[in-house]
Amino acid sequence: MKLRHLIFAFAFAFTLFLSQANAQTRDHLTEKEVDWVREVQVLDKRVEVFIKAADRRLLVLTNPDFKQPKKEEEKWGPLPTGTKAELLEDYKRILEEAEEKLDDAYDRKDALVPKALSKFKEAARKQLEQLRLLEAKLSERRELKALSEAIEEAETVTKGEAK
Repeated sequence: MKLRHLIFAFAFAFTLFLSQANAQTRDHLTEKEVDWVREVQVLDKRVEVFIKAADRRLLVLTNPDFKQPKKEEEKWGPLPTGTKAELLEDYKRILEEAEEKLDDAYDRKDALVPKALSKFKEAARKQLEQLRLLEAKLSERRELKALSEAIEEAETVTKGEAK
């Protein structure tokens, strides 16, 4: 009987490991969004790309039946897909990546940091309102955890200051 428990425990641990590895391989940006991040090198415009990417996740979460205009899809690609938890995790990672870019620009003494930071903070304030409204629509533990982390990250952005 002990061997059976050991095998079960191993199988459970392996399944958990695979689900964690799978969650970490998910890209938080779509291919078109990645292209925009690479293409746009001016800091404040690059931050706008991250804002747009974050907004797209919130759009899918708040209005799952939304049909993107053809022109928008040509520019940004298809709307992101995934579970509610995945989209919220992607949202958080987008904010984190934008914060990293801002930190790097600050270290390089980029004169556009204050302008980019201002845009980023304003967008996060608006996004926070949408995130808080989502709580009533979520019920699963993973979704609620992802929402909590997304809200926490957006709140961090709203408090951000140029060093």
